[in-house]
Amino acid sequence: MTPELAQHIKKEISLNGLTNAFFNGVIAWWLLKDVPALDWWGKHSFGVDILATAFLLPFIVALIVIPLSRKKRASNKIPALLPNYNLWLERLVARFPRSLFWSATLFGAVGILLMATVTLLAFKLFGIEQVDPLHYSIFKAFWAGLMAFLLAGPMIMVGVRTNEQ
Repeated sequence: MTPELAQHIKKEISLNGLTNAFFNGVIAWWLLKDVPALDWWGKHSFGVDILATAFLLPFIVALIVIPLSRKKRASNKIPALLPNYNLWLERLVARFPRSLFWSATLFGAVGILLMATVTLLAFKLFGIEQVDPLHYSIFKAFWAGLMAFLLAGPMIMVGVRTNEQ
């Protein structure tokens, strides 16, 4: 990876993390502020919200970030990535599908398998049965921001990788 690409990725992951933290926190508060408490499952549940967000956030962000990265690469605004197969992340990125839809779907699956699973397991281990809307909105802002921060870099790498194998 070139220093220019690394610098671009650093800037973009920060921007994606902050943007998603802000909007997810605000939307969660706006939708849940009148709810007495969120339970694991049911009409007002954090379980369903975490699962849905863990898939939809990376899916939608990938649908935006990958094409924008491809466009910037095509116009020579950022360099291409020739994956280094000695680095696990670049080796993984090289194996992502070429299809935008399937790459976005795979990022959504990663969100479910990693972020939602770890989060819900932590809730269970800490004995969290209910969450009030304000605390959940704050949690969701940080959680969604972290997810966007962690996944935006690989999304950019998928967008700018070369076709060479």
